[in-house]
Amino acid sequence: MKTILKSLVIAIFFVGLVSTSYAQKAATAPATAEILQDLTIVLDGTLNAINFGRVSSTTPGPVVLDANLAADNVNTGSITNVAQFNLGGANGPVTVFYDPTVTLSDGGGNSILMNTEVVGNPIVTNRATAIPVASGSTVTLASNVFFLWIGGSFAALTNQVTGVYSGTFNISAEYN
Repeated sequence: MKTILKSLVIAIFFVGLVSTSYAQKAATAPATAEILQDLTIVLDGTLNAINFGRVSSTTPGPVVLDANLAADNVNTGSITNVAQFNLGGANGPVTVFYDPTVTLSDGGGNSILMNTEVVGNPIVTNRATAIPVASGSTVTLASNVFFLWIGGSFAALTNQVTGVYSGTFNISAEYN
């Protein structure tokens, strides 16, 4: 009798577990990933520096290195250069991030704050008509490329200490 009673209690226990399992519900969600070719951002071999040229320490107005056209430069030296970055990767949207300002310093405690200007276009020959690209904005790679040109400006120089001023412009890009 004890064996039958034990067997009956065990059976009731397992029946209770089975009925409890009917209360469970399940759901699923799809998971996907689109794997794209490596995104690259490369400094051009020729347009590889932001160079305002030789400027007077008492330049009365702002110094502007125009990212679109050298003809639109203001108060720069006669030999100037904008930087060009070549984005490469899969066609589609890419977000670009960069320093909106760069501190140029002479290594002796003197500095100039440069405001950057970035323009871009998917065709390398269209620098003159390239449109402004704000940091954190999206550009679209076409034919697997997009080109960015970087110029900048700084305020008038009022008895600026003479010397060579330099700094570093940082830029990055990521797929959307």
